[in-house]
Amino acid sequence: MLQPLYGQLGDMWGRKYPMLVAVGVFAIGSAICGAANSGGVLIFGRIVQGLGTGGIDLFAEMVLCDIVPLRRRGPYLAIKHAVFAIGTTLGPLLGGVFAERGWRWCFLINIPVCVISMIVMYLWLHVGGGLKMKNMNIREEIKKVDIWGTTVLTASVIMLLVALSTGGASHPWDHPAIVIQLLFSLAGFIGFALFQRSKYCASPIMPKDVFSNRTTNIAFALTTIHGFITYGFQFYLPPFFQAVKGSTPTQSGLEVLPTTLVIVVLAAAGGPLLTHWGRYKPIHIIGFGCMALGLGLCVMLAKNTTVPAWLMFQLVAAAGSGIVISSMLPAVQVRLPDTTTGQSSGSWAFLRGTGSLFGVAIPGAVFNVRFASLLPRISSTTAQAQLEKGQAYQRATASFIKKFETDVQAEIIHGFTESLKCVWVLFTALAVIGFCIAWFEKEHEMRKTLESAYGLKMPKSAGETPAGTAPGSPVGTPAVEKSLEDVEKGLEGLFEEKVGLNPENS
Repeated sequence: MLQPLYGQLGDMWGRKYPMLVAVGVFAIGSAICGAANSGGVLIFGRIVQGLGTGGIDLFAEMVLCDIVPLRRRGPYLAIKHAVFAIGTTLGPLLGGVFAERGWRWCFLINIPVCVISMIVMYLWLHVGGGLKMKNMNIREEIKKVDIWGTTVLTASVIMLLVALSTGGASHPWDHPAIVIQLLFSLAGFIGFALFQRSKYCASPIMPKDVFSNRTTNIAFALTTIHGFITYGFQFYLPPFFQAVKGSTPTQSGLEVLPTTLVIVVLAAAGGPLLTHWGRYKPIHIIGFGCMALGLGLCVMLAKNTTVPAWLMFQLVAAAGSGIVISSMLPAVQVRLPDTTTGQSSGSWAFLRGTGSLFGVAIPGAVFNVRFASLLPRISSTTAQAQLEKGQAYQRATASFIKKFETDVQAEIIHGFTESLKCVWVLFTALAVIGFCIAWFEKEHEMRKTLESAYGLKMPKSAGETPAGTAPGSPVGTPAVEKSLEDVEKGLEGLFEEKVGLNPENS
């Protein structure tokens, strides 16, 4: 939720030091979690971790956007997204291994990784832009931060998430606690949008210029829908395998693995395809078309669905999700100048993250409402008591269902099947919407040059300073447009300076 603010800070203070701070915050959060002796402290540590994670992810995107021209950016974004997907896949598996030797190591293992990352970035991440400490007026800089906008946006998202998560569970949907939060969140979103475009907001975190053209706005919408579907789909597959198919948690993890692996592979392939083809619109149409088809087929998932069938359904949906990942941000930025990289990347990351949060919360509300309507069909009052008020998802395990008689088991499985069917219908509807609006994107030529004040700094050993550029200024300043060849020269020079070798002769 703080990613738009991180984007603003990156424009003010450069990319390097805010990114170092984000890594440090994540390390502190990990230490708090590892040392926690109560649930409250653990939750607080996870909040601190989240504050750092948002910055790490965003600044990685921003640095790539600053040093690689748009047309050639695809493979680099693909590598980043593939690494992220691999980490997401291996994280739970490694977490299980660490948990067997002490759960605290699930968090403490992050600290040495963060320390190594900070050392590497401090020594070798030479990017320009931002203020120098000697020129910095702390009071004036703080005035430039959009504190009010960040506060209103964060509060609105939190209230909406809480309302969606507790509605139909701890409180009925017409309870004042739910209704008031929904109304206040809606008012907050409207107020935030108006404030960002008003004269009272001197430095907006999501300025109107970033939403200035049709293609960018459609790409933002597709990003939100994609985050909603991708994270939601992977979140609701395990309950199907455990509650409906009767798999153990370990088995369900293996059964969901094809989705994750296909997303990783296609995310890695989508970036080079974008660079080679130079067209993002066909990729979006194909991707959302596959998602709509695969998710539509998932509506047929049931107890008697065969392995080849559910495997094919997963692969089709996952292929569509993976192929579009690396082309989303370039489509957002294709009609925006390089000077808006921080603002556009922050807005894009926020919408992607918000989409993923709502991809769990909104289907969860739909799932709970549908399951509540089916509870009277379960003949066991004991089962009804344990499944009512939003408890169904947490009871979606084979071990819970097997505690009841055969007839009751069939009734419970039917309830899970029908409730998950509503979730698949919701995902399908959104994928169809994404497929339709993707046709309205305009194809624009992707830039092969880069004009950024935050590019790589050219080391002295790499050659003379370009004409019209101040000594020590970064590669790609507005005075001279720099292509990828200049970036590669800068990397070679940096390699020679730090290692003392010529990479061509090594």
